[in-house]
Amino acid sequence: MAFKILGSSALAIFIAALSFYGGASYQTARYDDLCLDLGGGRNPGDHPVCVMDDGAKALWLGPIRVTAEDLSKFETDQAAEGQTQVHLSLSPAIAAALSGFIEQSVGGQIEIRIGGDLINTVHIAEAVSTENLTIVMTDTQAEQLAILIASGNG
Repeated sequence: MAFKILGSSALAIFIAALSFYGGASYQTARYDDLCLDLGGGRNPGDHPVCVMDDGAKALWLGPIRVTAEDLSKFETDQAAEGQTQVHLSLSPAIAAALSGFIEQSVGGQIEIRIGGDLINTVHIAEAVSTENLTIVMTDTQAEQLAILIASGNG
């Protein structure tokens, strides 16, 4: 009789532990899915924290985010009616990352975005390596980018 009670108790503890593990795994998957739906991701090192990156407030050259700290020069001048040339000098680290992306993407395209707004799509004909870029955009887009850079977010 004592053996039967001991066996039943062990089975109940095993089922409870298995249920707890299953619930914890489900909650982790649900949290990760919600985090990704909101535009976040996990920290490096697989820390269990949802990291939200405000990508809507950034200049993107393909997959590369360019911030105010990544620019040594930001100048604008008028190109044509309603168009502005934006001259950027990138830090060596960002320039190297951009060069690597361009080198791997020859024949493809690179999207230039301010946050979620597509500024231009450029066909990559050949690999180039430079720290200086000139992007032609509308006056409104150039003003938006200037405000972003001035605020330190861009």
